[in-house]
Formats: sequence, structure tokens, C-alpha cells
Amino acid sequence: MANKYPTVLIHGFFGFGESDMIDKFMHYWGFRPDRNVAKHLVKTGHEVFYPSLGPFNSSWDRSCILYAYLFGGRVDYGKVHSEKYGHARYGRTYPGVLKDWGKPGNHAKINIVGHSFGGPTVITFANLLTRGNAEEVAGTPADELSPLFKGGQGDLLHTVTTLTGVNNGTTLASGLLRNHGNTVASYLMLMLMTALGKSEIALKTWDFYMEHWGIMDEKKNVKGNHLTNPRDYVKEMDRFCDNWLDAIGNEMKLEARYEMNKNAAVNPNTYYFARIGERSAPMKKNLENRKCAKHAGIIAKVGGLYTGRYWADNLTQLTGGQGKKEWMPHDGFVNVLGQMAPFSLPSKQATNFTGPFDAGIWYNMPVEDKDHLSWVGWKEKKDVFYGYYDEMINLFENLPG
Repeated sequence: MANKYPTVLIHGFFGFGESDMIDKFMHYWGFRPDRNVAKHLVKTGHEVFYPSLGPFNSSWDRSCILYAYLFGGRVDYGKVHSEKYGHARYGRTYPGVLKDWGKPGNHAKINIVGHSFGGPTVITFANLLTRGNAEEVAGTPADELSPLFKGGQGDLLHTVTTLTGVNNGTTLASGLLRNHGNTVASYLMLMLMTALGKSEIALKTWDFYMEHWGIMDEKKNVKGNHLTNPRDYVKEMDRFCDNWLDAIGNEMKLEARYEMNKNAAVNPNTYYFARIGERSAPMKKNLENRKCAKHAGIIAKVGGLYTGRYWADNLTQLTGGQGKKEWMPHDGFVNVLGQMAPFSLPSKQATNFTGPFDAGIWYNMPVEDKDHLSWVGWKEKKDVFYGYYDEMINLFENLPG
């Protein structure tokens, strides 16, 4: 008998969700005003949520927001974590969209699906639910400890799926963010934030969910909706971008994913799927380098100019001996190997999309002819795009558990 567990869609880097006004005219899960895969799934009888978790937050901070969004309550980023990285411990308070999550019935479990940086987010979230965090348990008074950090909740997840997830990292991030790349990234984000300022309309249109970092707090040098002296916020931005375990840019690097995946775990009763896309082709002058294929979208082609070229010898040591030749195939923004199940976890190569599948192990699904934005509808026919998710949800509903 098919289950009816809800599905939660997690956006990626520079993304947004259901509470942002930008989603009303350019859906993240559809890319166009006339298509929204979440609404399509609801119309066909499924329960779907797609929260806003902030375009630049780390996978840990996003997981804490997600937990409060689902269960309800105040966001707790963790006593130890917040002290370690220098941001506020508590965030916003949510009413909870699934207050009865874990109770018998349709809300006993959920399916969680992450696109792009949504991949590391769902991996971190699943890991916290399954094993908790020993540092938070040891460093937090028992009566203050968030249930998220206690572990033992892995069975709340029916399935965990990544769509072109940055699960093992991308050479694009490893290359662009080396040397002074983090500083450049911090200034670019600072410029964007100062442009939006504290305008209520701007925040409703696209909320960054970064108040725990103290970024864009009201200060004496605020005039109207813009900062009169943006340099006063460089310290906060640099702290955010330089904390490599708590900043989105660094978390997409091969080096960071290697370290973070060491602590990843699987739950024996949860199903794990890595959906993988590729649209790349060898460059004529250097066959080892790879550009995007002709039928890839223009946005993917721009990213592919770097993703399919950059390599450093030290990266080979982090990938089990896999070198540049193996890493160059990509979907524009993420290498094929980067999209696979975390290297540190048990995995199998799936030969089809229908199973049978076992719980407690990751499946690397067959590589599909898609670029990075195909999963959110870019250059995809509406019926074909919706078909991706119809088939995916149908699989989830027919898996035992």
C-alpha cells in the first residue's frame, strides 16, 4: 500500500522559497511564472513544502532553520556552534508546518529533496537527525539542548534525495575561492546587501535570513535603505565567508566537503538517492578539459567554462586517487563525481530508476542528460519537467517503510 508522506524541497545557493515574494513571479522550482512543480504536485494529491532557508547560509544554519520550520518553535543554532563561529544562538520563531511529524499516519515520516547546495543541506540535516552532535550535547545544559542535536530521529526521514547536489564539492568553488576568493565573495555579497538595505519591500521580496550574523543591523550610519559606510560591515561579512565550516561558498569546495563528509552517517531505515546530470563535452584544444555541451543552457555554459578546467594536485589526495580526467565531466556548475553519494558513505550504482532499492545505503542513480538548472525547469518542456517529479514521488510512495 502506497504511503502519503509529505515531500520537502530544499533550494540551493542563491535560492529562495515559498515565503519570498520573488517566488510569486519566478518560482525556484519551475524558473517561470507559468510553472511551479510544488503546486503541480499538490494538485495531483501530494503534500509539498518548499521553505526559504537563506541564499547564503551554511548547511548547519539551514538545518536549524528547517527543523524549526517543520516542527515549530524558535531557531536554535546551537550553543557550541554559535559561540565557535561568532553569531547569535537564536533566530526566528516558526508556527510549524508539520507539528505532528513523527506521529502515526501520513506525517510519520517525510521525503526531503535538495537541489544543488540543497544537497549538502539535506545531508547535514539527515546526519543531525540520525546521530545528533556530540559537541552540542557535551557543551549545552540538558534543559537548553535542542532535540535536533540529540540524534535518534533518523526514522523521521523516509527518503533523502539530492538533485545535482554539491555532495562531494565542485571544482568551480575550489578554484574560485582559493587564495583571496573568499574576500572577493564577501565584498560581492556585501554590495548586494547594501543595495537592498533594510527596505521592508526588499526583505519580503528576497529575505536573506542572516540576522544571526548581525549583517545589515540598524546602525547610526544607515540612511534610508542604504548604508552610508558599507565598510563598517566588512568585518561581519569577512567573518561569515572566512569560517569555512559555516559559510556556503567554502562548503562547496572539495576540500570542505571531504572534511565534513567524514562525520556523515546513514540511517538503516532511510532510503538515499543521488540524482546526477551531465552535459559536457571535450574541448578541442585540450581534450582533458570539458566545456558544456551545445544543448546546455547559457547559464550552465558560463559556469562550465571554469568547472571543466580547474584542477590542483592536492585535490587528488581527497578523492581516493581520482584526478583531473575523472573530475572534469560536469553539468555546468557541479562535477559528476561531486554529485555522487558522499564518498565516505556506503553506496551502490543503480542501473534503473524503479528499483528495487534497499534502505540504509546511498544509490548513485544513472547519469541523466541534464545541466545544473534542468532540475528547476530551465529550458525543459513543462510536461517533461513535471514528469521528473511525478516519477520521483511515485517511487517514494511505493518504497516500504
